[in-house]
Amino acid sequence: MSTMQAKKYVAAVLGGSGSVGQHVLKTLLKDSQCTKVILLSRRELNDLKELDPTRIHVEICNPLDDMSKVDLSGTNVAFCTLGHGSSRIATKDDLLRVDATIPGQFAQKCKAAGATHYCLMTAAGSNENAKWSFITKSAAGGGWYNHVKGVAERLTVEAGMPYTYIAQPGTLWGSPHSPRIATMIPNAILPMKYSSANVADIANGMVMKTVSAFQEDRTGVETISGGIPISEGK
Repeated sequence: MSTMQAKKYVAAVLGGSGSVGQHVLKTLLKDSQCTKVILLSRRELNDLKELDPTRIHVEICNPLDDMSKVDLSGTNVAFCTLGHGSSRIATKDDLLRVDATIPGQFAQKCKAAGATHYCLMTAAGSNENAKWSFITKSAAGGGWYNHVKGVAERLTVEAGMPYTYIAQPGTLWGSPHSPRIATMIPNAILPMKYSSANVADIANGMVMKTVSAFQEDRTGVETISGGIPISEGK
């Protein structure tokens, strides 16, 4: 019986300087089949580029809203972990722009570049039908935040990638933006779909699942909620 040979691939990452994105990059670099990683960023990421100057390419795009001159040619798989670092103090429009509009544009750009397998990280509770609340405002877990994440998912699916994986983790352990009180809630009392996990484990799981789908030519839209299930990479 013949064994299918693993395919080489180029990966693109939006949000690579964030707590999850950095681990996505490191996980990709561990895979010998990954020949190049394109980091889309508003600025040079010399500290990250030093991890592997040969395989890492930083594509500058400032502002991120305008990707007309961005070159993602050759991309096979892509990851979007972009998020507003301070959602609690963000305006409604700014959160929508950073967490939904720009990720949607990135998905379209990746599709145009030839990408076939795409991973978007949103959040547990994502729901485009959720409403604004004067109590939670734009804070993580609130109505507007969940609405924005739902918009990001819709825009990404509308890009029409052959395979889209939507990862919806709970609290991100190890992220400086996660509320301290949320990180203290044990998974034992949470539904699995709201479970928390370390940023490194979440990143590793997302890369494993997306790259596996690419290697196996899987198609469709898959959504997994909860840090624990995402970290398993299945």
